Amino acid sequence: MPTAARPVLAALALALLAAPRPARAQTPVETGALESTNARVFPFLGARFGVPQRLSFTAGMGFSLFQDADPLQASHELLVSVAPGLGAERASVTYVYSTGRFGGGIAGGLSVLRTVHDPWQAPGNATYLGADLAVLPFIALGPRIGVFRRVSTPTSDHPWLLALDFGFGF
Repeated sequence: MPTAARPVLAALALALLAAPRPARAQTPVETGALESTNARVFPFLGARFGVPQRLSFTAGMGFSLFQDADPLQASHELLVSVAPGLGAERASVTYVYSTGRFGGGIAGGLSVLRTVHDPWQAPGNATYLGADLAVLPFIALGPRIGVFRRVSTPTSDHPWLLALDFGFGF
């Protein structure tokens, strides 16, 4: 093959590879989306300020309990989250009843809370188990209150902890 034909053939091959092809939508199985299993899974983030965590950031996964729910109507979700904070760290499983249109609702859950150095109104390096309740009137924004029982030794020193915070997210 003559050397002058090589660049022409290379340009022709490149043009064929770059030629537009008809678009084809991917199926949920090809994209790896969880929608293919008929489950609605979503990530969420939040930030809260209060006792004992001081300032904390939340990250987790939510699971819609009813797959065909209209996002503008009331819904039910189960959330699994972790919330590292300046004064404590929390891991939670929370049930949320969302009222729909403005992102409000009520949430109740079980949590493990571990205080670290310098928490507010609690001893440091203590582990608590408890339950919390959040009232969220608008866009997952509102107060949360929790009651926790100390499970790390010594349990006689501050056996109960009342946690109170405000923010968005769960």
